[in-house]
Amino acid sequence: MADWEEVKRLAADFQRAQLSTTVQRLSERNCIEIVTKLVNDLKLLEVIYTSDGKEYLTHQEISKEIREELLIHGGRVNLVELPQIINIDFSHIEAKANEIVKNDKNIVLVLGQLIDRDYTDRLADEINDKLQDEGQVKVAELTKSYDLPASFLKQVIQECLGTSIQGQIDCYNTDVVFTQAFVDRHRAQIRGLFTAFTKPVSTSNIINQYGFQNRLFYSILEELIAQERIAGTLASGRQSYVPDIYTRSQNEWVDSFYKQNGYLEYDSLTRLGISVPKDFIRKRYKNEPLIYLSTCCAGKGLQDQIEATVEESISSKTWVDIWPVLPSIFSASDANQLIQRSMKSVSGASVFCETIVVSHAFVNDLMKPFDSLMAVKADKDAKVNAALLAPSGDKKVQLHGLDDHSLGKEIRKDDRRKKAAGASKSGAGTQGREVKQKSVKKKYKPGQKEKDDSDEETFSTTTTKGKATEIEFMKPDEISGELGKHIKDCSEEFMEEIAQHIYRPLRKKYQEVAKSVFIQSLGSNKKKTNVDLQERINALWTNVKMFEKSVKLFNEESQVLLSKHLLKTLSSDITNVALLSVAKDSMLAVTEDSQLTPEMRVNLISKLPEPTKSVFTQLHSSLNEKSLHEFYDQLDVVCSNRHLGLLLKKPDKKKERQLAFHHKQSLLEQLKNETEVAFVLHLSTVLMVQSYTHCMVHASGKLVPHLIAFLKDYVPSDQHQILYLCQDHVMQEIKKSSQHGDEAENDLKIIRRQLAELIPKVKDMALAKKMTASQNDEDDEE
Repeated sequence: MADWEEVKRLAADFQRAQLSTTVQRLSERNCIEIVTKLVNDLKLLEVIYTSDGKEYLTHQEISKEIREELLIHGGRVNLVELPQIINIDFSHIEAKANEIVKNDKNIVLVLGQLIDRDYTDRLADEINDKLQDEGQVKVAELTKSYDLPASFLKQVIQECLGTSIQGQIDCYNTDVVFTQAFVDRHRAQIRGLFTAFTKPVSTSNIINQYGFQNRLFYSILEELIAQERIAGTLASGRQSYVPDIYTRSQNEWVDSFYKQNGYLEYDSLTRLGISVPKDFIRKRYKNEPLIYLSTCCAGKGLQDQIEATVEESISSKTWVDIWPVLPSIFSASDANQLIQRSMKSVSGASVFCETIVVSHAFVNDLMKPFDSLMAVKADKDAKVNAALLAPSGDKKVQLHGLDDHSLGKEIRKDDRRKKAAGASKSGAGTQGREVKQKSVKKKYKPGQKEKDDSDEETFSTTTTKGKATEIEFMKPDEISGELGKHIKDCSEEFMEEIAQHIYRPLRKKYQEVAKSVFIQSLGSNKKKTNVDLQERINALWTNVKMFEKSVKLFNEESQVLLSKHLLKTLSSDITNVALLSVAKDSMLAVTEDSQLTPEMRVNLISKLPEPTKSVFTQLHSSLNEKSLHEFYDQLDVVCSNRHLGLLLKKPDKKKERQLAFHHKQSLLEQLKNETEVAFVLHLSTVLMVQSYTHCMVHASGKLVPHLIAFLKDYVPSDQHQILYLCQDHVMQEIKKSSQHGDEAENDLKIIRRQLAELIPKVKDMALAKKMTASQNDEDDEE
């Protein structure tokens, strides 16, 4: 009421002043000059010009108007708004506001805003109302709502906490204020939720689903667990809650399963909710001797069962597959790990295919059936591989396939014995020659398997530096096939591993057997070999000498061709037989029935020691001559006592006639059964030459024209004409067969028709002559 009375009094004074008459009145210009004089010259007044320059304000008036505007705006006003309202410059407003804040503690300046105590009290009341409604208030939300800095709001809250604001500040997060009722409500919700849980839950999901405050949630939950108001534990770094009833159920299931089965599967424990099964098992069964495998862990009972199975297989001298004995969850690697653990305490067995335990006695029994196979193969290899015995000398060649140690002792004994006796390296016959053997290298592409070429393999004496090539008994796949006859109801993989396991022992044993067989047969077979060689070479040499008689009946040109043919055929056979015999004596791996080509013959000769190498080189060169004389000379040298020690026997007349008769009978049988035109002509001419000359002839198909020309002096002209026509038609048939077209086909039909007429006549000529010649031969034999 006092304020209102003062307002009335001021209004009455204002009205009275307006109604009164002025005694002296100054003009506006005079007033401006007076004020200017007082302000600028006399310095008696301090005023501030308004923005438009029409008014003056004192400092007291500015302070007054600022306070009035603060009151009008409800205790909070922005300094930026005052220059427009008071009509003065912002700098004067800002300076005066700082002065007001300095002198009045109830007014503060916050981010360019004047705020008085009344506004702060109302702000605290509003914050308390919101806090009581929501249970908690965050400073960040208040900052957005009131457009005030967080530091100012936190200061207001701290000053009014416990008076205007009924609540408490979160000790972990000072930007949050909550009430005790809010905490109690959260505690009740958390206690109810976690009391109802019977299986693990994620705490983060609970927080998101029910909107719990993170720090408050964990503090309340840990408090409840510590007070045993809820039965459970926080796991995985407070990320999950595991009720005690769930843990008890887990432990009971795990204990029951382990007791019944003797093992624990990791996947089963994971499905049960145990995130780290191995750590759980280690904590749960600290005193159990468990074996931790890749998929599960095995207990003592299962280990004892496997150990008993292994011991039973050893005692019964058989094999057993452990994998079927184990539960299906165990992998092959798990089974192998258990077996290896059990094998530490037992001996006398090996493991195959990771899970199969095989006793050593069973393996030894499997090797017994191979003894008979070794004996058979050793007999064969003793004949084929002459390199089984290593000669003594500076460069020793080991027995192919024999162990270095077993043979090395005997060689060293022989060396010492020879040195002590002063024996020389040279001697008579094949026993006294020093044999040096070169290694023949075969080139193969990387990864390419050596091909079984009969010709190349026959003369293979492959050795490497410091190590000889071994004779293989059987390949692993062959051993596996032989084992299949004795082992039933087992996998191929098991058979292959057994074969690989016994491959080296069998090979070593075979080397010893082969060495023994070879040494035993070396002396007994030597004499028999020399007798066989004598017979073979004499038989071939007799044929050459008999065929040579017919060669002398031909003209010079034909003699050269027939001699060359003899050299390429029968003479080459004699050379091959002699060379193979010498090669075998020289410890080169060859076979007696090898068919040598000229290239192979040169290769084999190059491996022979001197002087045998030079002699056979000259014998081989004589095969390229135009006559047989050089061959005879070189053959005499080879068969002399310095080399083969053979006697070339000349057959008597009676034996020659018998050989000629049997040769002719053989040709006649071939002629009767032959249908090919060219062969019929060839056989007929050869038979006719032998019939007329009583000499065996050895000629190829290319020499048929020479034989027909030779028969011109022996057969009637009409028969000779038939032979000539037949030869001409055969040549034409060969020529026309390579041509194409209708004309060539017609000509070929005509030629074959004419040959069909001529061939029976040719056969008749040979067979007719046969009758006469056969009777003469039979008379000669008598």
